Amino acid sequence: KTMNKTKLQIIRLVGFTLLFSIFLQIILGAWVRLTGSGMSCPDWPLCYGFIFPTPSKIETIANVNYTYFQIFLEWIHRANAALIIGPICLIFSFFIIFNKNINVFFNKFAYLLLILILIQGGLGGLTVFKSNIPWSVAIHLIFAFLLYLTTLLIIIKTYDISNNTFIANKPIKIFTFLSGILTMSAAALGAFTSKYGASLSCNFWPGCSENFLPNFNDIFQVIHFSHRIIAMLLVIVLISLFIMLSRFFKSFSNSIKLILLLMFIIIFFQVVIGALLIFLEVPIWMGIFHQSIGLFLFTLIVLLYSHIKLKRI
Repeated sequence: KTMNKTKLQIIRLVGFTLLFSIFLQIILGAWVRLTGSGMSCPDWPLCYGFIFPTPSKIETIANVNYTYFQIFLEWIHRANAALIIGPICLIFSFFIIFNKNINVFFNKFAYLLLILILIQGGLGGLTVFKSNIPWSVAIHLIFAFLLYLTTLLIIIKTYDISNNTFIANKPIKIFTFLSGILTMSAAALGAFTSKYGASLSCNFWPGCSENFLPNFNDIFQVIHFSHRIIAMLLVIVLISLFIMLSRFFKSFSNSIKLILLLMFIIIFFQVVIGALLIFLEVPIWMGIFHQSIGLFLFTLIVLLYSHIKLKRI
């Protein structure tokens, strides 16, 4: 029993370290994207052929069209993936797989972590070789979310949440699941929109133009408006979910109430920030904050989903 408890604590501690590293990686990715630094290291896995590109080394290279800050930002983004996330993922997965008396759930997710980190590494290289084209950036972000999700589910499993679960009907579980999918999709479409150069193509809000709808002959407006449609759907689904859950509110534990309150606050902020991004012409700090709280919202949705127990028919 002591051995099992110790292993559980190790899994939890390493899990939180990995989760924070992936969170940081996604935020760094947004920072790289919003500063136009995605191709500041044109080769992969090195940067201009260097393991660490110092200012003096960069000065020896002709026709570098990026600032050293951009190069260093992209290097940090890659270093976090290669030196922290990758090794932790591998060690973490093998620790779980090769240890006996560990819950089968952990084993399955350890294998999933291995698969996801290998795919993510390959996508990182592909994104560079494809010169950061929008679809590769969006897919890269989706797999980062899946890696984050897998790690989060492992951490949740290390806790006994049986006393905090609540019984709900199937529509509530479906709407919670759907809100998670839409959050991830909105983030991916946001990245696609940004990389495509369509961030300010719709200069009205909440509609795209004076007629609300985009000009369907303008691919930039269509792409931008697609991101808004997903965001609008997410808001509608979450509001519907809050309404469905309202009749159970008094019976919820304090932790569930806190999750729902934070979800409500975040979705309100996301709507406000989404509008301000257009009116203020996408300040970098605001774009990063928009991505950060979107990921935090995703975390809360996963936590809520994990606490739902389906009503027996």
